Amino acid sequence: MTIAKHIAAALLAGCAFAAPAVHAQDAAAFPNKPIRLVVPYTPGGSADVLGRALAQQLAGRWGQPVVVDNKPGADGLLGADAVAKAPADGYTLLYGPNALYSIFPYMHPKASVSAQRDLDAVAGVSIAPMVMAVSSTLKVGSVAELIALGKARPGEIGFGSAGNSSLQRMIGENFARLAGVKMVHVPYKGTAQAGTDLAGGQLHVLYGSLTSIEPLLKAGKARLLAVSSQKRFALMPDTPALGETLPGWKDLNTFQGIYAPKGLPPAVARKIAEAVQAAAESPDMQARLKANGFQSNAGTPEQFQAQLQTDYQTMGEVVRAAHIRPEK
Repeated sequence: MTIAKHIAAALLAGCAFAAPAVHAQDAAAFPNKPIRLVVPYTPGGSADVLGRALAQQLAGRWGQPVVVDNKPGADGLLGADAVAKAPADGYTLLYGPNALYSIFPYMHPKASVSAQRDLDAVAGVSIAPMVMAVSSTLKVGSVAELIALGKARPGEIGFGSAGNSSLQRMIGENFARLAGVKMVHVPYKGTAQAGTDLAGGQLHVLYGSLTSIEPLLKAGKARLLAVSSQKRFALMPDTPALGETLPGWKDLNTFQGIYAPKGLPPAVARKIAEAVQAAAESPDMQARLKANGFQSNAGTPEQFQAQLQTDYQTMGEVVRAAHIRPEK
């Protein structure tokens, strides 16, 4: 071996041993400057409210500003793309929903950004089922009665969602399939108009967050039938779960968490996850979660990744069984 080759080999070996040390030093010093937390939706929604609450908690724990940056558009893909293109050092993070990882690969296969390919799942934050509500003009008081009505009027009952690629749609399509009822999907650009139509009886069934549908329930314009989980939700113990009525039903919940650009050093990921878990368990964050209809879903990066993978497989079953086509 020539002297040049000896030097090259020594340099490579040195790099191999130095890389973990550099990552360890990065983790020990993290964070030593402001962090940017991208929320891929407009201000005011649950993701924004909880993202800001989490940012405040993390800033207090880290002694560094955590700046929320709203980047809405393309069902959250614009914000995800901005994070994916940032350095994988932990200083640019995404606060986003499970749909980015478990639904969009099926519905937006040609998108320029893929959460599975371009992002690392770092930490869960919040989790909740969606609620199933019917218009008060529809004379049904239970899931069983809705199924009976749907079978008596095939193709006449419409269910609303927040869009073709939304979790609400997946829940509605899965419900119709497992219940053996032909229903019509009515996509909306958000829940405001959907709620108006539900109140007026133009729409029969609506899936959404409890906070978005609660005003209709309090006004007597809608009736709550179920939550979209396999078992009852702890914050709503008196509300039946769809899993109680439909054999084969699996959890179809919404959960939000922290993502980072692909390649985040594991030691930094663990440090972020530990801080998120401590923040999520704080009394203030617990109150914020509950007020928005969520429970804490904090844990290790490995737990969040496993949860997302299970959700991805479940969504794939729904997409294939209901013959749902990707968006163009």
